[in-house]
Amino acid sequence: MAKVYGKNQFSIGIKQKNVTAFDTPASTSATYLLLPVTEMSYPNITLVESGEIKTNNSGMIELKSDQFRTRKGGSLTLDFELPAERDLLVRLMANVLQDHTEDATDDPRFVHTIEASSSNALARPQLSSEGSSSAGIPSVFDIALFYPGTNENKLITSATLQSLTMNFDQADGRCLLSGTFYSGFTSDQTLLLEQNLTGNAGAPDVVPQTFVESYFTTKTLDLDGSADQTLVLTAVSFTFSNNVTRVGRDQYGDPEAYAWGIPNVEITGEISFLYDEEFAFGSGKNVMQDFLDGVPATLTLVQGDGDFTTGSDPTDTTLGEMKITAEIYSTAVNIDAGADVGSVITIPFKVIQPVDGNGDASGTAFKFEYVDSKSNSTW
Repeated sequence: MAKVYGKNQFSIGIKQKNVTAFDTPASTSATYLLLPVTEMSYPNITLVESGEIKTNNSGMIELKSDQFRTRKGGSLTLDFELPAERDLLVRLMANVLQDHTEDATDDPRFVHTIEASSSNALARPQLSSEGSSSAGIPSVFDIALFYPGTNENKLITSATLQSLTMNFDQADGRCLLSGTFYSGFTSDQTLLLEQNLTGNAGAPDVVPQTFVESYFTTKTLDLDGSADQTLVLTAVSFTFSNNVTRVGRDQYGDPEAYAWGIPNVEITGEISFLYDEEFAFGSGKNVMQDFLDGVPATLTLVQGDGDFTTGSDPTDTTLGEMKITAEIYSTAVNIDAGADVGSVITIPFKVIQPVDGNGDASGTAFKFEYVDSKSNSTW
């Protein structure tokens, strides 16, 4: 019987890449950082192809000679799932939203901020070799796929996250991440098959295993005109989609740039919490009323004390401290009256930009703040 391989014999490695090398093929000699994936898939490759029955074909089936397929101009996606690690979370969040600022005042503790607001709109950086980087943005990765067979490794050039889901799983106890990498590089110059990375590349790096836990010190939501009501949270997740696509064709058929955030960036999610005296269906606490009236609410989730002040008191910047602020617009209201933990209200939502009385953008749509021990611009 032939040798059969198991899931623990496959792995994914990523290498941060300066955008000035956007069109440079992934390197067989680079040292890739292994992602602690629990699930991975084979790349889903979409090529340019067509076929048709010509007038001189008397049959009902297309001929082989009528088929056209080229690796030039294609794209690929790669799905993954992994538990969030402290030194990896900001890198992936910054990549999917292509936004990031960094406060290094308390080095070796770094305060990272990713923000979409009226005063700090998400940028649309140029993802091409003509771009420039600031605080690690714009950001692309080369990806190595390590397979168990001899000379079966693969290299993907200049990938970026097309989507990322951040799920705070209360039952598992960890923040879990899943998402999809996207690359427009599918030519034989840049999607490299049958590689022997074990012999050519340095030993892969491993992400330090410091799990991002699934708890919040502060968890509040505006409700029916009452601000900052405290939730008994059972689950919350956010999905970020940046709608990246390739633009142009070089001499190999590879992209000359990526268009990002066209026509917009989408942030959606779902939050579940207990039906109690704070969140119910009566006056002043009516989750249904806000949904029917189309009134958005501010969701605030904090791990730690939420103080990110740097300089005067370095102990304020504690490793692993996190704050998420989101203006959410409910798209439904559901209730599970038979849940074992008690009746649970679930609200799917989308993140929106709040406006002032004149209809002008005003305030914060989404803000992610995190403290870790790595500079995003040099990792």
